[in-house]
Amino acid sequence: MKRLICTLAISALGGLASASAAHAQNCSAPPVYFTGEMAEIEGPMTVKAGSGCLFGIDGIPGALTETVITQKPKFGRAGVENFKPYYLAKPGYQGTDEFAYTFIGQGRYGGPMRLTVKRKITVVP
Repeated sequence: MKRLICTLAISALGGLASASAAHAQNCSAPPVYFTGEMAEIEGPMTVKAGSGCLFGIDGIPGALTETVITQKPKFGRAGVENFKPYYLAKPGYQGTDEFAYTFIGQGRYGGPMRLTVKRKITVVP
């Protein structure tokens, strides 16, 4: 069964505070779907310069023990806050970037779980 990771937008100036509908236009990243507990997938993302995206952890098929940034972006910043990965676009930058994050834990049937998502980013003014 496919699993869904929801995306939420955040304001770079607001830190990692909760997202609101007013910030939704700053980030667009469609949900990604997992087909198992060991997966590597890619997904696009568009973000305004100086803004960012925070990714939810809904739909992870197991018990999450760690979230790590496995590929750092070249132009923006990425990190993890309470198991949720985020990306912040560099103010004034316009162009492409990419980063990857991995959810690590135990799958729903007791085996290992490792889910890696690579985001191909377009930063717009």
